[in-house]
Amino acid sequence: MLENKMDQLNISVQRIFGEQEIEIISFTCENLNYKTPNFTTAGIFSIHGLAIVNHEQLPWSIILKIIKSDSAEKEDPAHHNYWRREALVFESKILDELPVSIQAPKCYLVEEQEDGTVWLWMERIEGEFAHTKEQFDIIAERLGRFNGAYLSGKNTPNDQWICRSWLRSWTTSSKMYAPNPEEYIHQLHRDNDRSLWAWFQDFTKRIDSNLNALYRLPRVLAHQDLSQMNMLLTQNGELVLIDWQFMSISGLGEDLGKMFGVNMSLGVIPIDRYKEFKESLFHSYIKGLKASGWQGDESLARYGYCLSTALRSVWEVPQYFSLNAQLQSDLLNANLQERVNRLEQIIIIHQKMTLEAETLKLWTT
Repeated sequence: MLENKMDQLNISVQRIFGEQEIEIISFTCENLNYKTPNFTTAGIFSIHGLAIVNHEQLPWSIILKIIKSDSAEKEDPAHHNYWRREALVFESKILDELPVSIQAPKCYLVEEQEDGTVWLWMERIEGEFAHTKEQFDIIAERLGRFNGAYLSGKNTPNDQWICRSWLRSWTTSSKMYAPNPEEYIHQLHRDNDRSLWAWFQDFTKRIDSNLNALYRLPRVLAHQDLSQMNMLLTQNGELVLIDWQFMSISGLGEDLGKMFGVNMSLGVIPIDRYKEFKESLFHSYIKGLKASGWQGDESLARYGYCLSTALRSVWEVPQYFSLNAQLQSDLLNANLQERVNRLEQIIIIHQKMTLEAETLKLWTT
């Protein structure tokens, strides 16, 4: 894979060591086989080895990420998953100007390929993924400082390839690619399922209105992909966010809602402790917002937080109906039963957060 890439490898390793003259004496390339890659990710590799730097043998390590076009819709810079966005983020140097509460990996080289892919030669970050409530609280507070900086005087970047309507684009795509729940309605027998279907129909009718309300919230630069694997806590206390493919200008609280919702869906945030996490994360986020200098109405952040979490139902509810239908013909499948039960509990949480958002909407918009 790297037979014709020694020049690029040398440039990247030189930049690791501050542009000093280096001699690579060995290297290994490993496919990380990332479990949940983005549709526009063609591969993620770890390249590491040894180099001679000032007569001293030193180790080095690089992450190589290959991105590609996936579909016509992702050629549009307004799309939430515009395939070139992360390369443009690195080329723009926006990440060099982030608020001090968060860091991003360095990019040593952005390389266009003849096959149409783009190779990103990046810094490898050593850190720990968040598991505990305390770690998530730290991240939420830093996230508040990050978002809040753009409400307290820091200039928001204006590049056209930064998504302006991330959740609108995401919900549109989710409706396009999720299973069609109407195919499974005839299989619903439980009162709970019929009630859920009625709720979802009403929820879907109000999506445009809810998205319009989100758009009226104070606007901040956002990461929008804060799953556990994209947040690293380093030994020196830094929070490093990786994978900036979804960079957007979003409503206040949306980033926090994405972090809470996606990590609950992934099973990282325990469902039986959701209330504890939900309130603690919001308190920490507000603490960070205030530390950044923002003194606005907390209910605005709460609205963005609740609604952006609840909007995940656009994907989760169709998945629930599809899996539930499979379960009816495979009742002894314990793994499938666990997935269905888990989704049902998550959707109940979404319903509660929708109700809270509706209450807040009455006096925040």
